[in-house]
Amino acid sequence: MIQATIGERFQVVIPSSIRRQIKLRPRSKVLVDVEGDTVVLRPLKSVAALRGIGRDLREPGDATDYVRRLRKEWEHRL
Repeated sequence: MIQATIGERFQVVIPSSIRRQIKLRPRSKVLVDVEGDTVVLRPLKSVAALRGIGRDLREPGDATDYVRRLRKEWEHRL
């Protein structure tokens, strides 16, 4: 484990080795959670990274319904 310090404004600097490991950049979004007495940070994928087929799966809902909608769209294109 790597030690970090909480500043006066409750900010924590994530060490560079960890930032590189999980590919964090300035202004990256992270999810913050508490598991017991542990604070957990998880990188949040940007919407731009979810381009292409399947991008709508990031929205809540049933994947089966999504596939059915795609198939109907594809039928109209043929």
